[in-house]
Amino acid sequence: MPRLTPLLGLLAAMLVRAQAEPLPDLPDPLGRAGMMAAVLREADGTEVILAAGGSNFPDQMPWQGGSRKYHREILKLARRDGAWAWSKVGDLPEGLVCAAFCATPGRDALVVAGGAAAGGHRAEVLRVGLDGRVTRLGTPMPRPRAYAGFAYANGNLVVIGGIAGPDDTAALPTLTSLDLDAPDAPWRTSEEDPSFARLIPLVGAGRNLLLWGGGCSLSARDGKPFRDYHENLAFQSSLDAGNRFHGLPHPLAGCAGPGVATSGHLLFVGGDDGTQYGQPYETHAGLARRILAVDMETLEVTDLGEWPHPVAVAPLLRLGDDLVTVSGEVRPGVRTPKLTRWTIPAKYR
Repeated sequence: MPRLTPLLGLLAAMLVRAQAEPLPDLPDPLGRAGMMAAVLREADGTEVILAAGGSNFPDQMPWQGGSRKYHREILKLARRDGAWAWSKVGDLPEGLVCAAFCATPGRDALVVAGGAAAGGHRAEVLRVGLDGRVTRLGTPMPRPRAYAGFAYANGNLVVIGGIAGPDDTAALPTLTSLDLDAPDAPWRTSEEDPSFARLIPLVGAGRNLLLWGGGCSLSARDGKPFRDYHENLAFQSSLDAGNRFHGLPHPLAGCAGPGVATSGHLLFVGGDDGTQYGQPYETHAGLARRILAVDMETLEVTDLGEWPHPVAVAPLLRLGDDLVTVSGEVRPGVRTPKLTRWTIPAKYR
């Protein structure tokens, strides 16, 4: 009878190597911020990453008068012949950035709601299939929204805050949600609540808990939007609701997200701590790179170390036992094409 132990050991080693394998850069050397992405499953169960949209500045930086380019491409990252590779599978109806997004309950498509486009902010909901086919899904959001916080919670896409237009000087003070098992039903929208009125807040959900926090409130200063960064956390659960006014180690907005739920924690990466807000863009030292774990029972926050590079306004995904950021911003106006992969410590899986 053949000995199986060496063979099993070899298979285990191959699996570890596959999990640790670096992912290829986005096929845009400039990178893109504010993309929408999800880990989906092909018909055979194989996991792939579907990513769409995003923006960058291909000619000049914004402080030099450069124009933002809004991208339409729908890209799929899959393993072919033993290696990860990108392919373009379609286009969005228009370039979009910083929409709310999640996988469908069956993980066979990406749902994209709202977002910012060259012509303004949007309210439509799109279903983006693995083949790149785009269809309208259900009813639009009650108002256009971009730069909101969002999460998938108990079969719903939940969207918090954001702004209805690019020049708004106040964030939307409501939460709105769509039941993805009944997408033709109207969105459900909360009463107005100041705790929802945030730009790019941290949002995550798990175990009947919805958590949101950080982000920025907006006001007008010299006729332009002015950001005030926050560090509090708010939560709703099946048993309770409340606020923790110093819930984060420091003010923080625009983390790579939404929060990835593990067995007991929500994980967030990077973001903007506001310490360089208002300073010259040319001398910006880079965005945040801390990895934070929020305990879903106590709301205590643990710092798990540094991400390999600064990152903000990027999708944060779970691929096996790894966190993955998809492109994103490293400092104002500057993106990275990297897909960075980091193994979640066993204690936090």
